[in-house]
Amino acid sequence: MNTLLARPALSQRERYEGLLYGAFVADSLALAPHWIYDQVEIEEQFGDVRDLHPPRAGGYHAEKERGDQTHYGDQALVLLESLDATGGKFSLEDFAQRWRQFWQEAKSYRDHATKDTLARIEQGNPLTESGSDSRELGGASRIAPLLVALRNEEPAAIIEAVRAQTALTHNNSEVIDTAEFISRTVLSLIQGVSVECALQTATTLPFRTLQLRNYLKKAEAVRDLSTREAVLQLGQSCPLEKALPAVFLILLKHGADFENALVQNVMAGGDSAARGKVLGILLGAAHGVRAIPERWIEHISARAQIEKFFTTVGLGPATEAKHSLA
Repeated sequence: MNTLLARPALSQRERYEGLLYGAFVADSLALAPHWIYDQVEIEEQFGDVRDLHPPRAGGYHAEKERGDQTHYGDQALVLLESLDATGGKFSLEDFAQRWRQFWQEAKSYRDHATKDTLARIEQGNPLTESGSDSRELGGASRIAPLLVALRNEEPAAIIEAVRAQTALTHNNSEVIDTAEFISRTVLSLIQGVSVECALQTATTLPFRTLQLRNYLKKAEAVRDLSTREAVLQLGQSCPLEKALPAVFLILLKHGADFENALVQNVMAGGDSAARGKVLGILLGAAHGVRAIPERWIEHISARAQIEKFFTTVGLGPATEAKHSLA
């Protein structure tokens, strides 16, 4: 493992900016080649993906443009809009209403979790009790705006909100636990804990169904392979048992370099957007916004929306988080 020690000069403001921008740039970087499983095809179509590309015709996100988000990022933006409207206070009911309204006219791709949740709502189930049973990593990946908005709350309150918003669409204990795992890891990284230590600590937490230690061991077992070969062995698709070990593998191999980690993730193929959002959150918190290529930030369509959100939640130069999850 690489030992990644936080740079002393890195402020908490930079870390929070990093985790939020990290989530959205990672999703946008993956937009064009998302769900292409043939690694050779990705390279032939896009080369080494180090810039944002417009989606290909006939792909899953064909109606999007360069700098837009996948359906994962779009839902994170709905969460950001809800928090912005409530002055940074999380309201599950407000988010649920906005989420449902978004899908009435959205051109974003509808995955199985979205279709199942909307169907359950149409069957008369309450908005906040209609989540699918999907086991996909994407359901745990939209939490970045919540971590920024609630940064000064007690850890228990942050975790409660994270779990509730995840269950809105992914009412599966493993996915909900994964969202908590990401949050606990982030809040350690915010305090300057190294990526290695934060990862090792978080994977020992006693979740009831989520076998994080086993997932980490799977990643460690293929660490000496190239990233593409390792992800092929671990699995490129959406379910947690494949996607989360792949995230761990990329953290172990490329956790010191934000840009290269995200590029290697995209080039590995498959559900690179969900993996990328988690990587962007964790490495953004670890290395701060300074580690993110400016060309990526400049070209994401949501940049103005994100900047407004930072103002709404009071993330100024003097802002400091008060709590950790040590």
